Order: sequence, then C-alpha cells, then structure tokens
Amino acid sequence: MAVTEAYVGMDLDTSGGSIVTAIISAIEEDNEGVIVEDYMVYKKVKSPRKMVLNRETVEEHLGADFDMDQLHIYMSSCFGFITDWDEEQITIEWTEAE
Repeated sequence: MAVTEAYVGMDLDTSGGSIVTAIISAIEEDNEGVIVEDYMVYKKVKSPRKMVLNRETVEEHLGADFDMDQLHIYMSSCFGFITDWDEEQITIEWTEAE
C-alpha cells in the first residue's frame, strides 16, 4: 500500500461516553472516507491519508466547550504523524521523507 493510500487515525476509549461520541462525529463531519471500527472498549477511527479534528466541530456535537488537551484522556493511541496540535485543531497524516 502506497503512503498516499494508507489510513491514519486514532483509538478512542469508549469509557469517554458522550465526549468520545462527539469527537467521532466531528471527525466524520470534517473528513472524507472515515471508517469507525467498534471493539467495545475502544473505537478505531481512521481516514485515508489525513485526519483533521477541529475543536469547534467537537463543541457543536458535544454542546459544550472542549479543550483539545482533553484528547489525551480519551485517545489511547494514534497511527500516522501528528503534524499539527494546537487549541483549535489536530492533524494526523502520513508525510513523505525529505
């Protein structure tokens, strides 16, 4: 599989309840081709090549404020490279070696 076809994403602990549901809904809204696999205790959320998580979209689905640093509590792992993480957005993608 070429790097441009590989999936990136994260595993989210389902004990996070409505917050994890809002994160997944935000990822589905802001990215194309998202696949969610349910393993009961965690959900694997993946997207081809690149995944963006926007704070504003999470807040819309949650109906409350969301601090992007809270993601550490719910994300047990990720695959791909985190190329951007600030208070507004997180981007996970595969990058070509330079």
